[in-house]
Amino acid sequence: MVLGSRRGLWFAVLGTVLAVVALPAYADGPTPPPPASVTDVNRSLEELQAEAAAVQADFAKATIAYTNALKAAQTAEATAKKAEASATVSKNKAETERHQLGLLTAQAYQMGIPTVMGTESMLWSLAPIAENLQEIADRQTAITQLGSTQVAQYRTAMAAANEADRLTADATGKRAAANEAAAKAKELSQQVQQKAAFAASAMEGQAADLDGASELSKQLQLARNQQALVRWQTYLTELSTAKVSPPAAAVLKNPAKLPAGLKPLTRRGAPVAGVATMAAAGRTVRVLSAETIRAVNQAFSLLGKPYGVAATGPDKYGCLGAARVAWQPYTTLPNLVGKVYPDYQAVPTSQIEPGDLLVMGSKSLGLVHIGVALDNGEMIASDEAKGSVVVTAVPDNLYAALRPTLGAPVKPQVAPAAASDAVDFRCGNTATSYNIGSGAWTWPLADGTYDIGTPFGQAGPMWATGFHTGQDFVAAVGTPVHAVTAGVVRVEHPAWAGNLVRIDHGNGLETLYAHLSKIDVADGQQVTAGQRIGAVGTEGNSTGPHLHFEVHLGGEPVNPMPFLATGSASMGWGGYSNGMIPASKLCGIASGHMLRCDAAAAYQQLATAYRAHFGNTLCITDSYRSYASQVDLYARKPSLAALPGTSNHGWGVAVDLCGGIEKYGTAEYQWMKAHAPAFGWVHPQWADQGGSREEPWHWEFGKPPSA
Repeated sequence: MVLGSRRGLWFAVLGTVLAVVALPAYADGPTPPPPASVTDVNRSLEELQAEAAAVQADFAKATIAYTNALKAAQTAEATAKKAEASATVSKNKAETERHQLGLLTAQAYQMGIPTVMGTESMLWSLAPIAENLQEIADRQTAITQLGSTQVAQYRTAMAAANEADRLTADATGKRAAANEAAAKAKELSQQVQQKAAFAASAMEGQAADLDGASELSKQLQLARNQQALVRWQTYLTELSTAKVSPPAAAVLKNPAKLPAGLKPLTRRGAPVAGVATMAAAGRTVRVLSAETIRAVNQAFSLLGKPYGVAATGPDKYGCLGAARVAWQPYTTLPNLVGKVYPDYQAVPTSQIEPGDLLVMGSKSLGLVHIGVALDNGEMIASDEAKGSVVVTAVPDNLYAALRPTLGAPVKPQVAPAAASDAVDFRCGNTATSYNIGSGAWTWPLADGTYDIGTPFGQAGPMWATGFHTGQDFVAAVGTPVHAVTAGVVRVEHPAWAGNLVRIDHGNGLETLYAHLSKIDVADGQQVTAGQRIGAVGTEGNSTGPHLHFEVHLGGEPVNPMPFLATGSASMGWGGYSNGMIPASKLCGIASGHMLRCDAAAAYQQLATAYRAHFGNTLCITDSYRSYASQVDLYARKPSLAALPGTSNHGWGVAVDLCGGIEKYGTAEYQWMKAHAPAFGWVHPQWADQGGSREEPWHWEFGKPPSA
């Protein structure tokens, strides 16, 4: 990943964003081209996704600022009311004590004490009283006793009055603070409304572009496939021109015992087993085994084949399927990725060569994905996000490289076991949904210490992945950086990040904090949410101080903003962002409503069962929501709607129902509670009666019981 220091690359409608919300001076991104026309239909899917992510980042920040201000205003209002109540009680008490002093003064007057107490003003001036009482103290004991009582009462009344004045002043100050907080909340509320209107307008035209962008993305993938094939064919031509006949794998297994004419291939000074070199026409040619070349050729022949969960061909291929077919008949890989790792010799990642098996995963997640290595940092693999077997970059969660031609490992290799509650991930994509749990989730930088920089998903040639894999927070060097939630630290120093803290939160969830000027935690340390882990810097490939923050699910980078904004998020599928799914990728159900196709099929089965029981059509009011429609709904119903970009409606896996289901306790609602889960549709706990947000009408598609 190569990082820059200039303003982010904003496409099409986001040219307008710059006029509304200026990006900070430093951000991860290349120099931007001139803004594209809003009528430019040649924007790629990745560009459209970047636009949505940028709008979402700005909208989420404004919304969170408003939410915090609203909470502060509510707290200040409660504090002011409490102070005003205390001041009122104290004032009443002071009046009571003053009244009592008046009675004592009147009594002294009636007893004929020589004093000037007859006026109201003398209630608060005891000096003359004290002198006159002292003059007659030796003559009249009763009068002396009355005077002493009057002095004590004066002191009590004065203390009560002073306390009343103090509390009144305190209440006045707190009322002013409450009014100021309320005014700030109102101002931020108006900003949110303005940003909501802008976001809805900015995204309005994208729905029509999505199908075209999806097709463009497909064409770009085909071009990448073709470029990789050309590079491979160039290598094969080089072998043919040099009249090299690829030897059997057994011949190349030991670099110290190669036949005449072949020399060991070295990487970083170390010989590479299973590969050799040969001098031909003044050039050094890399020599792969015949079995390896055959495997890579077979892998290329699978490009474009549709993805299918656990499929092994010939029509569809799952995570393991393409690699398994590529290496047959030389060897038959086990039927699970985790079982492949113990059976074949691992090689250093610095020695990866074409044909190697690349396994992806982590200690907490297990091994979940496998590909066939190519040159140029690429591999051939089944990819659910792309919907087919494709050429793709080797992902960041590469766990190991295996070389089938070297046979069984010299030392035992034990695959990491997934945690018992690990999320079910699929190759090339994350699970349909993921909830970070009930634990605390905070922002990596304190409010007011940063500006939003380059957003997740921004396209650009300077990133190895082709897009920005994190969210940047521009801040001064030394600004404290905090863990967003609890986990175990791993400290790394890759060239692109300089100083990097990676925190494993379990179940396939990781967060990354890059370019740090200082690291305050140790490798293997357990940290809690909000704990300081380092400080903002500009280390690595960065030309300005900022925090580059990433969230990974199953090793795949995902947009951090939904996590930061809500503390939990349902993650995407098929390579599309929330609310940014082309209509061609959705399936209709009824009355123009659409869902993700597996959710739609399950909904139709549920609707059939519902009709059989009630004789009525299952009533539906809402299904898939575009990002623009989510923003519009949030602007109208912020207390009910999810933050745009986080709603399960935006993934096409949620519906709002009617016809009686929208009320707790009805026969229709009770039937749904009892029978909908059998079809994979559930009523989330938060929407239950007594939940955090009661919505009897809201239902979500999850895993069927048999899955």
